[in-house]
Amino acid sequence: MTAAIATALAAGGADSATTTLRLDDTPFRPELALTSERRNRGLMRRSPAPADGMLFVFPSNTTGGFWMKDTLVPLRILFFDAAGERVRKLSMTPCKRDPCRVYEPGRRYRFALELPSSDTRPGRTLGPTRELRRLARRAS
Repeated sequence: MTAAIATALAAGGADSATTTLRLDDTPFRPELALTSERRNRGLMRRSPAPADGMLFVFPSNTTGGFWMKDTLVPLRILFFDAAGERVRKLSMTPCKRDPCRVYEPGRRYRFALELPSSDTRPGRTLGPTRELRRLARRAS
C-alpha cells in the first residue's frame, strides 16, 4: 500500500481504503474500490453515501455500466479516462427490485466516481495523473 493510501473503517466494511486526490484541483478523499469484489459491492446498502464518494478503479479501460440495485441513496456518477479527464456524467436513482436500469457512459473510461446526488462540484478533472497511474496498477 502506498503512503498516500490509508486504511479507513467505513460503514461499507473494514476493507475500505481512501486516498487523497484532487477533483478540479481541490483536494478530496474518496473511498477506493480497487478489486472486483469491492467494485461489485460499491455503495450498496449504505446511507448516507460518503461525502467524497467512492472511486472505482479498473485495471484497464472499460465500457461497462453501473446499476443501483440495493443502493439506498441517489448518486451522481462521473466517468474519467486514464488521464483524469471526465468523459461522461450521469444521475442515478435507487432501485429496490429487478429489473434495475443500467447506467452506461457510452464511452471508454478507467475511473468512475460515485458522489452523493447533492454534490455540486463540476468534476471535470481527476488527479494527479501519477497517483491515478499508481491506483490503476493496484486494481485487480
